[in-house]
Amino acid sequence: MRRPRLNSLAGRIVFASIAVCLGSVLIVYLYVVAVGGAARGLDDVKGQIAIGGLIALAIATLLGLYWAKMAADSVRALQQAARKVADGNFETTIPVASTGQLAPLARTFNQMQGRLAELDSARKAFIANASHELRTPIFSLGGFVELLEEENPSPEEREEFLREMREQIERLTKLTADLLDLSQLDAGAMVMQAQAVDLGELARQVTREFAARADLHGSRLELRTPELAVIAHGDRDRVRQIIRILLDNALTHTPEGTKVTVHTYFAHKRAELTVSDEGSGIPQRAQKRIFERFYTADSAGGSGLGLAIARELAQRMGGRISISSSRRYTAFTLDLPPAREELAPRLPAPAAPTRAAL
Repeated sequence: MRRPRLNSLAGRIVFASIAVCLGSVLIVYLYVVAVGGAARGLDDVKGQIAIGGLIALAIATLLGLYWAKMAADSVRALQQAARKVADGNFETTIPVASTGQLAPLARTFNQMQGRLAELDSARKAFIANASHELRTPIFSLGGFVELLEEENPSPEEREEFLREMREQIERLTKLTADLLDLSQLDAGAMVMQAQAVDLGELARQVTREFAARADLHGSRLELRTPELAVIAHGDRDRVRQIIRILLDNALTHTPEGTKVTVHTYFAHKRAELTVSDEGSGIPQRAQKRIFERFYTADSAGGSGLGLAIARELAQRMGGRISISSSRRYTAFTLDLPPAREELAPRLPAPAAPTRAAL
């Protein structure tokens, strides 16, 4: 064991124990000598007090050294673990003693270390997945360019190559925009302009944007809104972005000819928008991970970033996105705080909407 020093925690505990012991012995000794039997000439009392004081001093010293060693070892373990965390090693945990004041600190440190390990793992997975998603369209574009340079394709083949290249460029552009949104969300750099937002009007605008794509997909878009406007409190551009993500997800991951419905309404004094489809549904195991970054439940394509971005955008506006799915039915619901809560009790029930097929 190291020699205790005055400026170390162990040394301070030892000297504090000795000081308390000596102080107690000195007080008892002075009291007995000045007031008790020793003041009247009982010299044997002095010897007994001195012997008792020495015994107490020895016990206090041993106890102080024992607790000082335990405290010093715990602090040294914290220091070593902190150095490993600073070096990027998040796997070494600190043994937590069943007793002692440093046990809560060790538990808190282990929790922090575990959280840092999760964040580091997520960061590495994010970089690996992003690199893979970016590399795929880039390699595809490179292959088409080589074919156009080295081969002499027919006009039909050239047109097919150009169509594939446009699709890869669109995919690459969307992925880059998604990655930029995620980086801004993680850095807290995305500013929300909260205002009154008419969910029905935004839903009408976005469904018109997707009308041509729905026709190519053989699907029918249907908009259902109540007579009284559903006014939410949020960022207009970000709410529009969420609706686009939900509609894009519905058209991408459902079979051709699937009916997709956009429904706005008030429920439980909250403004809500639901995008539902009559597809094959999403398995329960996939529903638990559907909002994870880069997770895709099928092979229909996509980077797996859209729903993750939509959820984080909704949370930044004080809302949330939930999923409800069963066989032949899937619905994603955007829940936002209302702009004027007093409107909610006077609104008609969602069962009597106005329908507009697009």
